[in-house]
Amino acid sequence: MRWNGANILGRPLPFSVLHITEYLAKLKREGKLKFNPIEDKITYHDPCQVSRRGGAEADARYLIDGFAPNFREMAPTANYNWCCGGGGGVQAIARAAPLRHKVFEIKAEQVEKSGADMMVSSCANCRLTMDESIEALNWGGKLESLVELLADNVIKA
Repeated sequence: MRWNGANILGRPLPFSVLHITEYLAKLKREGKLKFNPIEDKITYHDPCQVSRRGGAEADARYLIDGFAPNFREMAPTANYNWCCGGGGGVQAIARAAPLRHKVFEIKAEQVEKSGADMMVSSCANCRLTMDESIEALNWGGKLESLVELLADNVIKA
């Protein structure tokens, strides 16, 4: 929608398109959203579309700041973070599963080196891709949705 919406509509969009992490960060900046902190040691997987193409890598970290005091940055990080293995539609290609699993082996090693017990991401495609590899490779780590973690820990007014 952000990149093709105006082309499909045939005119500029009359509104801004935000990723959920951008919108939640906006609400947090405005003081409209607060979270109970979690103690888990987490690291963040930067999704290709959200971070590199979308520019929302800072907003995800802004949401994590204060929420997850035991945050461990993965290396490489942000715009240089490894793809989940399913980007560019590769998730939909069944015969590419072995390649996706090889990519996830690199990702799993990065998570382990960070010292985190849990990897979080804000992309459903990444979650599908990595969940498949987690099962295929019997990875012992945890993968969660950043948005779901935040929702579970929102301070209700």
